[in-house]
Amino acid sequence: MKISFSSSPDYADHGRECTQGDDLADVSRADLRWYYFLGRLWISRDDIEIGPPWGWVPLFDAMYCVRHVMVFAQGGNALGKIDFTENDEFISFELDRSGLCIVPTYLESKLHCPVDEFVTAGANFIREELRRVVAEYPSLARNQHARVLALEVGLEIPAV
Repeated sequence: MKISFSSSPDYADHGRECTQGDDLADVSRADLRWYYFLGRLWISRDDIEIGPPWGWVPLFDAMYCVRHVMVFAQGGNALGKIDFTENDEFISFELDRSGLCIVPTYLESKLHCPVDEFVTAGANFIREELRRVVAEYPSLARNQHARVLALEVGLEIPAV
């Protein structure tokens, strides 16, 4: 399984990081989650792509949702769903004997994935994207919400 994110040429410049400067140390969790770093979420396995077809997904919202699904998949008390606040579409995750059955509402496709594979892909996705945005916006390393998310997936981001 591969989970990744890319900037969308049509929407990337609409994120608040482009309009409010590069000091992100004090940005709230809600603002990070909904208004910064817009782009396209990609989710694939065995050459089947089920990521949403639009390019305005906020990166931190995607990371938080993936983190919740990781907890759900491991039997924790969390939501087994990635939802998209800008519309009614979502990706549901259900546990079955083979692991996770992953079904988006906007496609006829679905994926099956072992739990461990999803958890590894999710952690890798969050670590890679946090490293990328902190490299581009170093003040994000001082943001308490970004730091907590990083620690949840075993990533230490040194405060600048």
